[in-house]
Amino acid sequence: MRDYAVALLIKFIMITAILSFVLGAFYGIPFSHVFTIGILITGFSFIGDVFLLPFVSNALATIADFGLAWFGVWALSTYLFPQLLPIGTASILSAGLIAFGELFFHRYMQRKIFDPRAEEQVERKPLSQNQLQTEFSSELDSVPEDEQSKDGRND
Repeated sequence: MRDYAVALLIKFIMITAILSFVLGAFYGIPFSHVFTIGILITGFSFIGDVFLLPFVSNALATIADFGLAWFGVWALSTYLFPQLLPIGTASILSAGLIAFGELFFHRYMQRKIFDPRAEEQVERKPLSQNQLQTEFSSELDSVPEDEQSKDGRND
């Protein structure tokens, strides 16, 4: 359970930092609105990651997160912000940066949350001289071509 809480905190910090950078620095949105959008997008996106990511690929989950982030920023921005802002541009830029961060977050989730024993199972041992073997075999087709019959079979 602690691993899920750490993953949720990482995701929240990532999304809030990106939204603060895009919405706060470029568009002058107050941090309280950015924080609200960050909480909502993190909650819905984390639920999707927990239930969807084990069954789909990283790319498909990232596309889903892009769509969720775009729609979430766009829908909440129309409600919270004045209509003078270019909300479409802000939501596409935010969603693109969030999706880029999600690529790495999904790898973290797959390694640390869903299959933490995968790293323990791989044991790398150095090769020593006594672990090497030689294989011997005889040729399967030992008859030269000029001695074969006309139909291509060996006699």
